[in-house]
Amino acid sequence: MPKAALIFCAWGLGAALSCVGPTEGVDGVRPARRDIESALTTNGRIEAERTVAVHSSASGRVGQIYAQRGGQVERDEPLLRLVDAGQGAARDRSAARLAAAKARLVQLEAGLDPLRSSQLRGELTQLEAARSRASEDLESLRRLLARNAVARSEVDAQARALQDLADEIEALSYQLQAPPLKGRRSELGAAILEAEAELHEAERAVEALVLRAPADGTLFSLAVREGDFLEYGSLVARIGTTESVTVRVFVDEPELGRIPQGSVARISADAYPDREWECQVGTLATEVIEVGPRRVGEVLCQADDPENLLLPGLAVRVRIVTQRAERALSVPRAAVMGGGEEPFVWVVEEGRAARRAVALGVVGPVYAEIVSGLAESDSIALPRDRTLSDGQPLHLDQATDD
Repeated sequence: MPKAALIFCAWGLGAALSCVGPTEGVDGVRPARRDIESALTTNGRIEAERTVAVHSSASGRVGQIYAQRGGQVERDEPLLRLVDAGQGAARDRSAARLAAAKARLVQLEAGLDPLRSSQLRGELTQLEAARSRASEDLESLRRLLARNAVARSEVDAQARALQDLADEIEALSYQLQAPPLKGRRSELGAAILEAEAELHEAERAVEALVLRAPADGTLFSLAVREGDFLEYGSLVARIGTTESVTVRVFVDEPELGRIPQGSVARISADAYPDREWECQVGTLATEVIEVGPRRVGEVLCQADDPENLLLPGLAVRVRIVTQRAERALSVPRAAVMGGGEEPFVWVVEEGRAARRAVALGVVGPVYAEIVSGLAESDSIALPRDRTLSDGQPLHLDQATDD
C-alpha cells in the first residue's frame, strides 16, 4: 500500500475501520450447561416375552368356540368344544359296568334271597331275548353294509348295543350262579379295577372334547372356526403374556459397537403417536444377519406394557441412548466447525473473529458437549452458511445461552 494511503488509513478510528472492511453482524450464543444425549435411531419389532402353543387334545369337529382372538384368557378357561361323537355314551357305559361290578361283589358277600333270585331270572330271560333280536339286527346291518346300503356307524352302534346286553346278561348270570365266596372276591375285585380304569379313560376322552387355556394371557391367534375338523395334536391357538414384552431391535452392522449392555432405549410406534415406552438393552447381538438389503445385529430389551398396547408383531421405532452427559458445558452443533477430526468454533474477541480449537464430548442431535477450549463467558458465532476468517470484524446480533 502506498505511504499516502497508509497515512490516510491511520487517521482516525472511522478511517481505520474502513481500511479493513465493514463490521459484519452474525448470530451468536454463549456456552451453557445442559443434559446431552447421543442416540442411535433404528427400527424393531415387538415380541411376546412368553408364548404358549395350544394343541388339540382330541380329534373331532369344532362344535363351539368360547374365546375371541385378542381377548384375555385365564388358565383352564375353555377355548372351544369339539362335537361329542360317542365319548359321552362310552363314559356312561363304563360307569354302568363299574356299578354292576361293585354290585356283584356286594351280592356275593350278602347272598341271594329266593324272591331276588326269581326277579333276576325274569330279567335274564328278557335280556337274552333282546340279545337274540339284537344279534339278528346286527347280521342284517352287516349284510346291508356289504352292499353299501347303510353307514358303518350304524353297524358299530348296533355292535355296541349287543355288547352292552351281553355284559348285563353276564352280570345277572353271576348273581344267579351264587358261586362260593372263596376265590370270587379276588375275581370281582379285579373286574372292579378294570372297570375303574376303563371309566377313567372314558372320562378323559370326554374332558378332551373341551380345549382349555394352559396359562393366563392374551389369545394372540385362534386358527380354527366352528365346523372345522381337528386332528389330534393340531395347533389351535397361541397364548402369550404382554404385561412385559421383548423388543427385537435391528442395529446396522457398523453401529453395533456403539451399544453397551444396559443402554436405555425409547420405543414409539405409529399406532400410538403420543406414547413412548422405555426399556434397557439386556441382550447384545450374537451374530450379523441379512434383513432385506441391511446387515444387522439383533439386540433385545424388555419393556413393561401393563396396558397391552404393544402387540406382538408391531413395528416400532427405537432410539437407543449410547452416551449421556449431565450438566455439561455445550454449544449448538451448528457452531462447531472442522468435523470430528479437528473441531473448532469461532469466538468473538474484541469485535473480531478468533478460531479456537475445542475438545468434544457427547454429541447430541442439537448440542455438543465442550470438554475443553471454552468458558461460559465466551461469545460464540453461528456462521451458518457464511465463511469467516481470523481477525474478521464481527459483532453479534444476539448472544444468548439458548
